[in-house]
Amino acid sequence: MTEKLVGGLDGSMSQRDASLESIATILKNNPGAVSKFVELQNGRALRSVAALGAISNIVVDFTPNKSTIIQCGGIKELVHLTKSIDSSLRLNVVWSLRNMIFLADKMCKEAIFMELTASSVATLICDPEPSVQEQALALVRNFVDGCMDCVEFAFAENGIILDAVGRQLKKSPRIEIIIQGMYAVSNIASGNEFHKEAIMQMIFPQAESGPQSFLSQYLQSNDSRLRTSAAWIIVNLTAPASPGAFGRIAKLRNFGLVAQIKRMASDPCMDVKLRARVALGQIISFGDS
Repeated sequence: MTEKLVGGLDGSMSQRDASLESIATILKNNPGAVSKFVELQNGRALRSVAALGAISNIVVDFTPNKSTIIQCGGIKELVHLTKSIDSSLRLNVVWSLRNMIFLADKMCKEAIFMELTASSVATLICDPEPSVQEQALALVRNFVDGCMDCVEFAFAENGIILDAVGRQLKKSPRIEIIIQGMYAVSNIASGNEFHKEAIMQMIFPQAESGPQSFLSQYLQSNDSRLRTSAAWIIVNLTAPASPGAFGRIAKLRNFGLVAQIKRMASDPCMDVKLRARVALGQIISFGDS
């Protein structure tokens, strides 16, 4: 049955749609069929956008499927396709990997990261196609989400991923790319002191007389999604339990970011207002001036 449905992925658009719907149903209700599906794809239809879409859909919320795909070598095939010259394939494979990482446990993330490597992730973040850049940053966002150890993925190979994220935040003209990068930074800023200080270095790489920080720019953005993500970074950098919070608050105040957060406490967007008020409460707990 699975072989027949996979064959339908090579047919007309209506046949592909019907096959994808049937495949998704079978795989969601029968994790054991996932290995058969991946086996049939290896070296064949996995090189089609339709097949990648099927894999992307089945791994979002189904942990057994993620483990099965890893065990039967599906990740190796996906990683190989990240180097395809076909941008639509690169986009869909990165999307699939992003979904694989979503809410995955540390062991699953480590297995995928070992195949993917930090240098490959950094390359995808700087892909010629903006849509691939966005999904690569979303992939990083999911990698560094969760336990403290997961944040370390951003620092592999001398921080090559973090450097790539920082470059995109400073130069990309696309809001969707910046939003994913900002949430990746926010997740990293939720880590330990080393992680938080690395983000401070990213935000303030030059002397105080240097150009305006990208964080300051995004706190003032007309897009509420950017303002929300920027406020989240401030929240994570000023967590009262962090030993270095006082010093970071002083630096944020010197650069005018605390004044911006105060104004954002009355932001018309509820998400922005709530995050700003949390940040402001943390800042005030150290004394206000």
